[in-house]
Amino acid sequence: MSVSEQIIKSGIQHVLESQPKNTCVMLDDDGKEVNITKDMVVNVCHQLLRQCRNVKN
Repeated sequence: MSVSEQIIKSGIQHVLESQPKNTCVMLDDDGKEVNITKDMVVNVCHQLLRQCRNVKN
């Protein structure tokens, strides 16, 4: 069950009081939750570093 489904089904208070799960999600173009992985974060960081270097030069 996705986080948004839990909120709708259980109410926000119940979901916030549950055990933390160390997950992060984003919504795709269809509104479905997609887990954000460490590789995704590293890739974006590398892209940002390249852009910063281009602006600096």
